[in-house]
Amino acid sequence: MFYTFARKSDNVSGNSKSKQHQLKIGQLLTDLRSGDDLKVGAAIKSFHVHGDESVIAPLVEVWRGGLSDENTAAMMELFEGLKDSSTVEPLMEAFRDEVNAPIKRQLIGAFWNSKLDFSAYLSDFVLFAIDGDFLDAFEAITLIEQFETLVPESAIMESQLLLKEYFGGTENRNEQKDTIMGDIALMVKQFDAESDSEDLYLD
Repeated sequence: MFYTFARKSDNVSGNSKSKQHQLKIGQLLTDLRSGDDLKVGAAIKSFHVHGDESVIAPLVEVWRGGLSDENTAAMMELFEGLKDSSTVEPLMEAFRDEVNAPIKRQLIGAFWNSKLDFSAYLSDFVLFAIDGDFLDAFEAITLIEQFETLVPESAIMESQLLLKEYFGGTENRNEQKDTIMGDIALMVKQFDAESDSEDLYLD
């Protein structure tokens, strides 16, 4: 049962099944927004099989509004199990939206537990670490150190600028967080070196 959007194409074939799929999503979204803990929990679990990228925004909205401990755990399990790369963009849209600030730490925790590739968004996580506290920086570095693909040059350059500004300032600084930020800076430097090496092979 634990498909988590990955088998979307298997479940939808032809216009009739596509309509059935959309009707199913519509019903699940109604249950998700019902405020009834049992219906909300059942909807979250059903999205493992019936979800697609369109449900990310409403899921985050409901999560932000507050859930029972059991349904929060179910939501984390859903997000941590995401396999469909088409969910990365709506996930990052949610992450960038300041209205979701109360759950950003949980989101980034789900990101680094998932198998999705967020390396193109390096600078977003560097900024999150800079703007946040020690625990936010810790969540950010945990995700960043798991990047396995080459990071785009634009994301590296933006991250370097952000880190230069951070270390050039004196406000909102503490020793614990500075240690993590220093480690992030070293990782960004390594990403830059790897990017340069790849360029050599392409020349």
